[in-house]
Amino acid sequence: MNASAVDLWIALALALIVVIASVRQLRGNTAHPGRRWIVIALQIIVAALLYFCLVPPTRQQPAGGLVVLGTDAGKAGALPASEGPLLLLPEAADISGAQRVPDLATALRQHPASTLTLVGAGLAARDRDAVLPPDVRWQAAPEPRGWIALQPPADVAPGARFDVQAQARGAAKAKAELLDPADSVVDRTDVAEDGRVKLSGIARAEGRSVFQLRLLDADGHVVDSVPVPQQTLPAAPLRLLVRASAPGPELKYLRRWAADAGIRVQVQADTGAGVSVGDGAVALDAASLARSDLLLLDERSLAALSAGQLAAMRQALREGLGVLVRSAGAPSASARQRLQDIGLPVQGDGSSHALELPGDGDSAVLAARRGPLAAGTLPTGYGEEADRSSHNAPLPALEALALQAPGSTALLQDGTGKAVGGWRAAGKGRIGQLPLTDSWRWVLAGRDDRHGELWSGVVATLARAQGSADALWSPQPIGWAGERQALCGVQAPLHVFNKRGDDVPLIVDGATSALRCAGWWPREPGWQRLQHGGSVVWRYVFDPKDAPTLHRQAMIDATTRALAASTPADASVMQPVSGLRWPWWLAFVLCASLLWWLERRR
Repeated sequence: MNASAVDLWIALALALIVVIASVRQLRGNTAHPGRRWIVIALQIIVAALLYFCLVPPTRQQPAGGLVVLGTDAGKAGALPASEGPLLLLPEAADISGAQRVPDLATALRQHPASTLTLVGAGLAARDRDAVLPPDVRWQAAPEPRGWIALQPPADVAPGARFDVQAQARGAAKAKAELLDPADSVVDRTDVAEDGRVKLSGIARAEGRSVFQLRLLDADGHVVDSVPVPQQTLPAAPLRLLVRASAPGPELKYLRRWAADAGIRVQVQADTGAGVSVGDGAVALDAASLARSDLLLLDERSLAALSAGQLAAMRQALREGLGVLVRSAGAPSASARQRLQDIGLPVQGDGSSHALELPGDGDSAVLAARRGPLAAGTLPTGYGEEADRSSHNAPLPALEALALQAPGSTALLQDGTGKAVGGWRAAGKGRIGQLPLTDSWRWVLAGRDDRHGELWSGVVATLARAQGSADALWSPQPIGWAGERQALCGVQAPLHVFNKRGDDVPLIVDGATSALRCAGWWPREPGWQRLQHGGSVVWRYVFDPKDAPTLHRQAMIDATTRALAASTPADASVMQPVSGLRWPWWLAFVLCASLLWWLERRR
């Protein structure tokens, strides 16, 4: 029975007593009728005073301060003084005399407060939407040491390079290592002063895997490690059109790489007098360019385009075609003018110089990046050793032309980090310029792996974007097990499957309007299978136990945003408190004494 029910029964009992006493007074014989009504009034007054003595009325007063402890509260220093009870969220460690609550909203509902002090590493996901009091203070725990930010790599095709970007804190002169699923180091680099780092790997077979990003201190000890999900998707074969002013080794080995990479390539190389070699005439009209993903020209071929071909190329650029102008020699004035006309002006005298591109690192890293050796023409130990030795050979210097495209994005970077070539957006497409003339030297030096990696990166940057109507995106870059994640761009029925194969439909939130976002609460970490219409979509869910520092930093960042977004109330928070009993008791005693005196005088 709650307090309201008890109060009601007390009131009914006192009312019944007053009624019985009043009926007795009315039936009694008295010579003073006026005294009878005075006694009845006094009985009513005495009963009311007794009720307020037993159940004193509450009054409103400003709510006091409240202290709530969360994750790592013990590392946040001495606990502040609390006017009310000390409350523990589920993540907080046990403290003698403290009261545990299931969530922050329940704590604030049970204990209204004008001042809230949060102690610990921040608020869990379930507590960030709670309505906070006007004055919120946060006694934070020390910042975590390790990986505090991670940008997982984008999905790539087999054989393509993928990049991993991250940021660390608390490790001076640290190094970062990227390990493949077999725990082999595929890339290693120093961590910058601001803690940022960028590493890369090579995607192999189609499928999903989990790499590891490891942080090492100056002594080589592991400070932190986080999983890096990587997905390799089958890609539709790219369609490459090549127009060259003359045949040569650069064109020969580029064509060979494209064929090995599964690119549908059509080449036309002019030999003079209207004669060309290759795959026949490459028509540069609107229809052929619309069917292509990348157009590769040299400066002389660009300058030789007719007005109609140039107009068709510019229109195709606006619609998404990629165009790459490679260097076959110093560009003429007409070639420079054509580059400027299509939106990529170049500067520089075009003189040649030696170019040193970034090396491979140690041989173990190189072997891990390459993966298992491909089957050679000589399936012998000698052949494998020769293959391995050739791929461990140093990279020859290449010839580059002194040409720059101001305001463009770098296509490559040399060993010192200086930009080599550049590209700009042109409508939905991209146009780029690459001032290398002899990348084929790498193939002759036995480094066809680096030759393929170079051209794969250039082609992937400039080629027509392969859009997907079934693509889902999320405003949260990382999804955590047990925390809500929004999936946006839902254009078809969306179902998520657990490990047992049971599916759960996800409903689009109407409040998200055109974004069409659905809420998802993943319960299990790892790769999760979703069905979006007729397409299967895979998303990786992180386990907070596998990346505690990264999760802790995500909690800190989310708490900071939640506190900044909270709107302080204008009025102070009031809470009801029980009133004083003694004034009602004193009035009851006086009135009861008067009633007793009147009854004795009757």
